[in-house]
Amino acid sequence: MWSNTPTVVIGRHQNPWVEVNIPFCHDNDIQLARRHSGGGTVYHDEGNLNISLLTTHAQHCRPKNLRFISDALNEKFSVSIQPNKRDDMELQPGNRKCSGTAARIARGQAYHHLTLLVDADLETLSKSLRSPYRDQIETNATRSVRAPAVGFLRQDDEKCSVREAEQTIVKAYRKLFESCQIEEVDVHQKTQENDEIKKIIEELKSWKWIYGKSPKFTYHGENHSVVEVKDGLIDGNSDQLFSTDL
Repeated sequence: MWSNTPTVVIGRHQNPWVEVNIPFCHDNDIQLARRHSGGGTVYHDEGNLNISLLTTHAQHCRPKNLRFISDALNEKFSVSIQPNKRDDMELQPGNRKCSGTAARIARGQAYHHLTLLVDADLETLSKSLRSPYRDQIETNATRSVRAPAVGFLRQDDEKCSVREAEQTIVKAYRKLFESCQIEEVDVHQKTQENDEIKKIIEELKSWKWIYGKSPKFTYHGENHSVVEVKDGLIDGNSDQLFSTDL
């Protein structure tokens, strides 16, 4: 479990120019990242708790994970969180989405990860995820499904904090085992100590991964101009990048 500074995270098969308000993010020091798992785009900040569950493929079960986490939080706080058929979690009443899910399965291993909005800035979240160019781009890239309503735990229980939510989930999982090792990791330190981790992080931060990984698309600009883009490059000119400052 972890939190991070303001960041928009897109799914593996998505187009950032469709999903993200790139100019707003640039102006407000909001980072952009692409993850290895599929699914839709999410906004993270320090009021959000990210949760990752790493298991074997045989043990992978998103509905079971979400029910376990929601039950633990509902018991601790004055909230009513309910998982839905899309493997999101919603605050009731109002079907307010407070958590989105993504997963990846490979070589018999699996991870299921999800967001948990505890104390969110909904205005910044909304602006970050509303691209002004989404209707000008034609693409087969996976498009996010917008939630009709978004909520966060502190709306319903002011006593809830990211740290309290984290400790509540840890405590619930500890009850499942005779012994349970809890470790807090200094990510910066681990990165400096491990060249393999450092290499992976550099790849994830690269333009080639964040923008160039986008499926090919067509941009319909002003004066009926049409631009074909493949691997983040304007088709027909292998040196000309499609603008990240649109």
